Amino acid sequence: MKTPKLLRKIQEFIDSDIKQQREHMKSVKEILKKLKKKQTSYKEKLALEKDVETRKQLQKELDIIFVQRKKGLKVYKELKEND
Repeated sequence: MKTPKLLRKIQEFIDSDIKQQREHMKSVKEILKKLKKKQTSYKEKLALEKDVETRKQLQKELDIIFVQRKKGLKVYKELKEND
């Protein structure tokens, strides 16, 4: 292969990586939005619930969602910095 063709191949490879990162960043952002809605929903349910066992279960699920959102935000920020 000649140099221009090789350069074009390299540029296509680099562009595909950037495109994949942007798609990944977009999907992470959508997931974070869904988790935020779930978190809000669970907080509302927790506030209205009176049964102790159900409250414990809701709190446990709320804690899990919180941790997952925290991890997702960290990944999103890293992807955004690399973009």
